[in-house]
Amino acid sequence: MRKLLVAVALTGLLACAPSPDEVAPGVRFLSGPVNGLLVEIDAGQALFYGDPTGDTAEAADLLLTHHRRDALAFARRPAGQVTAPAAERALFVEPQRYWAEYSESRIHDYAQQSSKVLTAPLPVDRWVRDGDRLSLGSLEIETLSTPGYTRGAVSYLFEQGGRKIAVTGDLIYGDGQLLDLFSLQDAIPEADVRGYHGYAARAADLIESLRKIAARRPDLLVPARGPLIRNPEQAIGKLIARLQELFRLYYRTDALRWYWGEDNLRRRARRVLTDAEIEWMPTAREMREISPRWLHKFGTSRLIVSDSGAAFLIDCGTEDVIERIRELQNRGVVRKVEGIFVTHYHDDHTDWVQRMAEECDCPVYAGPEVADVLERPRAYRMPAQTDQAISDIEVLNQDQTLDWREYRLTYTYFPGQALLHGGLRLERADGEKLFFIGDSFSPTGLDDYCILNRHFLHPGLGHFRCLDEIEAAGPDYWLVNQHIEPIFRYAPEQLNYMRETLEAKRRIAAQLLPYDDPNFGLDEQWARLYPYEQEVAPGEEVELWALVFNHSAEAKTFRIDLQLPEGWTGETRLELEVPPRTEGRASTLVQIPNSASGMEIITADVTWNGRLLPSWIESMVRIHP
Repeated sequence: MRKLLVAVALTGLLACAPSPDEVAPGVRFLSGPVNGLLVEIDAGQALFYGDPTGDTAEAADLLLTHHRRDALAFARRPAGQVTAPAAERALFVEPQRYWAEYSESRIHDYAQQSSKVLTAPLPVDRWVRDGDRLSLGSLEIETLSTPGYTRGAVSYLFEQGGRKIAVTGDLIYGDGQLLDLFSLQDAIPEADVRGYHGYAARAADLIESLRKIAARRPDLLVPARGPLIRNPEQAIGKLIARLQELFRLYYRTDALRWYWGEDNLRRRARRVLTDAEIEWMPTAREMREISPRWLHKFGTSRLIVSDSGAAFLIDCGTEDVIERIRELQNRGVVRKVEGIFVTHYHDDHTDWVQRMAEECDCPVYAGPEVADVLERPRAYRMPAQTDQAISDIEVLNQDQTLDWREYRLTYTYFPGQALLHGGLRLERADGEKLFFIGDSFSPTGLDDYCILNRHFLHPGLGHFRCLDEIEAAGPDYWLVNQHIEPIFRYAPEQLNYMRETLEAKRRIAAQLLPYDDPNFGLDEQWARLYPYEQEVAPGEEVELWALVFNHSAEAKTFRIDLQLPEGWTGETRLELEVPPRTEGRASTLVQIPNSASGMEIITADVTWNGRLLPSWIESMVRIHP
């Protein structure tokens, strides 16, 4: 009998002891792919974010900080009310409208916003704005507007058990980090900058929101993802300092300084930095007075004219290019265009390539890295795409030469402004040398302002590779940017300056982003579904590919779990063993039911290293009879 009493007493002590996830009396932190925070109140329960464990009872109320499909993976309809930010209302209640509009606007897209949007509505009962106060029984909650990771995010602040707790969404991750940088891309209206050129522009809003939270002196921060933050002041200070250092480095080699001037750069920099005095790279040497007589510039196109009157075109983005070439033909300067080379996929370089090729009956050349996106543009989701597919591209492989008239043209992969980008070295018989670099550099530095173009910070890849190619070509080559009138050259010190700046950016990005390699947080499409968009008939079987670029220095196993629409069948789990710094792929066949119609969105979870990113990637399928 005595043993039984002791056992009962011990059981009682254990029941009274706080659980490992109890952060304050009656407050439990639910760690998961998306965290949850469960608060016991006299009227029942309040749950923030959702329940990743699936173990809690239905909460009386569910409070959401922001709209992101991946962040709402564990947000289930509770017994009570759902609360969400009013500024993001449309994304919660009308996702179908978003997808209908986005399916058209994503081509020629210069807004560069996340497409991680719900595929079905999430009913919300109560919409909150900055300063709103909620009373859930005895729990008093203050709403703070905290844009940054998303445009309309909020945070919630309350006290429980003598501790002040801030629920901050994806505003911060752990000790001074962010889930990713690409989600911050946005316009800067006060500097007349659209989203395409707004490098992580919402970092300014994010810093202001972090300071707003810090001013309330919370004891704990509860992020949507990552560990509980027990020293908010330290974590916030680290995140702001790291972001500021990244931007200081970014502006040192800002290509837009050449286009828009130093005042505009300072205006952009002031949004993030306490002072806008940047130590930037000296401008490259430009050839303004003397330009090759055989080279003509029309918009973003360059026309090389042979002594024979034949011509070779680099890019063709507008109808005006065709008109200008016709004028030269009428004047007898040009006899015939005999070939077109396409540097990259952006619409202002490609919209009229197919029309020009048909009119001139000439071949179109591109590198293997670029050919598929030119032939099948809707199979991709990339910024500023064209919808004008180019057929029958003749692929030039690395260092392959094309001898045309008195010129030798040599292809090289040149992933500067975008991952899918090529370059072309030209050597004329009389010794003149040009290097057509697309849009990858200006005389003031790197064209890396749109993160969603996929700028890799790996030695031998991204701008690192481009600098290696420029250096290997030698100092006799003049660089030709398709947008810029003067051709230019970098001195060896400038090449080193840019390389050192990239290395410093990689180091600070490694501190800022919570991965074994920071490129996972810089590359929005390291995991993707291909084709991104396709048209099929009801009852058809289609092939869908999962593509994963492993940024790690070691081989990794990745798992892709597809969420198919109701009635669709097929293998939904794909596993890929991907070597370091390469892209792996695996495919599945999906059977579409005869009853299917309209547009459906397929989403997929991505898992690696024991880490789950729920509903992280998507593919659009249009079903037409």
